Amino acid sequence: MSRLIFYLFWLFGITNYLTASNPKILIIQDEKPQMEILAKFFTENGVPNIEMVDQKQLPEKFSLYEIVIVYIHQKLEVETELKIIEYARNGGRLILLHHSISSGKAKNEHYFSFLGIQLDNPKGAKNPVMPGGDYGYADPITYKLVNLNPNHSITSHGINWPESVLYISSDGPAIEMEYPGITLDSAEVYLNHKFTDGGEKTVLCGFKFLDQRTGKEFMPDRLAWIKEQGRGHILFFQPGHSAKEFENPLITQFILNAVKWKP
Repeated sequence: MSRLIFYLFWLFGITNYLTASNPKILIIQDEKPQMEILAKFFTENGVPNIEMVDQKQLPEKFSLYEIVIVYIHQKLEVETELKIIEYARNGGRLILLHHSISSGKAKNEHYFSFLGIQLDNPKGAKNPVMPGGDYGYADPITYKLVNLNPNHSITSHGINWPESVLYISSDGPAIEMEYPGITLDSAEVYLNHKFTDGGEKTVLCGFKFLDQRTGKEFMPDRLAWIKEQGRGHILFFQPGHSAKEFENPLITQFILNAVKWKP
C-alpha cells in the first residue's frame, strides 16, 4: 500500500513538472498577424502548446490553461472581462500586451479596478498631454525602453540590452541613474497610466520619451509590471503595437520569459 501511495505521489509530481515545462497557452486577440509572430517564436523556443482565439471563440474553461495572453485593441467584451478576472483570481497567469490597457476599455465596469489602473479623461486621449496629467497616447514615435529591474529573470534571461539610458524614476524621490535600455522606433506609447493600488505592483520597465508636440519629456515607471491578484498574477508589457515590434527578439523573449517565470 505504501509503495502504491509513493508511486501516485511520484506520478503526480512528474505530471506537474511536465505541465510546468510545456504550459498550455491561450491567446485572445483581435489582431492576428502580431500574435502569429509571437506564437511562432514560442514554438521555435520549445513552447508550442498554443491555442489562439478571438472573443467570439472563448473556451468554456480557462482553468485548462496555465497562461492566458490578451492582445485586444478594440472593445473588451464583458464575457472576456469577467472570465479573465476570474481566471487570474483563481490562480492563473494573465499576460496583458500593449493596447490591452487603453481607452477602449474605459467603459468596462470591473477591468481597471481589477488591474489597479486609472486613466484620466480617456475620451481626450488623442490630444497632447502633460506628464502626470490626463491619459494620452503618441504614435508613430521613437522612444527608449528602460529596464528598471535588471536583476529580475523576466527582464534579463536571454535578453541583450544594448544601450545605457539616463533615467529619473517617476515614482520619486529619485535621482538620475543609468539603466539598460533599447531604442524602439515606429512605435506607440500610452501616457499617464496611473496606479491605484499603492506599491502592490513590481515594476519591471519604464520608458523615456520626448513628446515633440509639447516639448515635455516622459519617464514613467509604467511600461511593464507584475501584480498579484487573488491566487494568481497579472503581467503587463506595453510594447507591441505593430508586427515589426514583435519581430524584435527582445520583445518576444521578454514575453516568453513572462510565460516561463517562476514566482
